[in-house]
Amino acid sequence: MEHIRVSRLKTRVSLVVCVIDAMTSQTPLGNNTTTVFLEGTRSKAISKSNGSYIFNDLPPGEYHLVVSSEHYFQEQTLITIGTDNIIEVVQLKPLPSYPFSQGAGLIRAMLQDAAGAPVRNASLQATVLTEECARARVMAEQLDRGAEEITLGAFTGVISAGDTYILRGRGAKAAEEIIQIAEVVEHQKRFRLKKKLTKAFARGSLLLPVQETRVTERGEAVIAFRGNRISAFQTTLVITYGSNKHLTKEVLVTEGTTANLGVIRLT
Repeated sequence: MEHIRVSRLKTRVSLVVCVIDAMTSQTPLGNNTTTVFLEGTRSKAISKSNGSYIFNDLPPGEYHLVVSSEHYFQEQTLITIGTDNIIEVVQLKPLPSYPFSQGAGLIRAMLQDAAGAPVRNASLQATVLTEECARARVMAEQLDRGAEEITLGAFTGVISAGDTYILRGRGAKAAEEIIQIAEVVEHQKRFRLKKKLTKAFARGSLLLPVQETRVTERGEAVIAFRGNRISAFQTTLVITYGSNKHLTKEVLVTEGTTANLGVIRLT
């Protein structure tokens, strides 16, 4: 009698990369143009229709993750793989050529140095100051210093992993702190923070949206805002360039229009 050996090969999920559009919190536009790869391995990602990419059977170690897509800046990050699988959320920031919706409020600018050459190494951060635009409020009676998880309510829009906010307390001497959402633990309720809180906050503290981007090789930049409760709101724009230099501007943004700052000379 002939004996047949049946082998069952098991694969282990090492890394799941979830790629989302920072503007819409959905899968990127033209998702079939998105590429996700790890430098230092021959393992190729298995793409899913929901915008996630799966890597199987990776040896433990550090990997350089690179995500590229047609309408967005390329994103790169260092990933540490152990014996357990991990989920990495990558938000893609829109390029100035991105087809923004008609209702989006935009800030556009061209950054140049004193000689008129494009500034290529600059980052921009715009924070919404108008409290009516708060994306959510703290529901716990007290958030202590060192907390890694936050419970929210009174939402005015969706909060996604990778989002950045100013957490602002109530009162004349209220604390403020920049936070980033690392994981949605319970949809529209509980969220894990990327870093522990360094300050304490009480019930009703606000989450005010922060939008971040960088410039193109031409020195061009755009910041877009989504899902704000009122049509016009005040923002603070901080441009970081050179050897940790900063330029701050107050900008009024109106939904459906562009606040064009023109050429900004950075010295």
